[in-house]
Amino acid sequence: MRDIRPTVFQILGDILGVPADVLSPTASVSSLKYQEMAAAAIACEKAFHIELEDERIPDLKTAGAWVDYVKERIADRDDGRPAPTDQERESWYY
Repeated sequence: MRDIRPTVFQILGDILGVPADVLSPTASVSSLKYQEMAAAAIACEKAFHIELEDERIPDLKTAGAWVDYVKERIADRDDGRPAPTDQERESWYY
């Protein structure tokens, strides 16, 4: 599996307004507001062609937790279900 950390850190850094290279796995992202978490989730879904479970997103308090969760979903994505459309993803959050 390719290293997804740089992409996830870039997504989070863009939303937090900090350079991705200052983030570490233990960096707190608990300051993200609900809409920012939704934007990060949608960006990760699009970048990695996965579906994130809404219920889990608020529990992701560090950049490393985001990376671990995305890795978990990448491993699970071949479960036979079609990927959601962009419209379906956005309707979950707004």
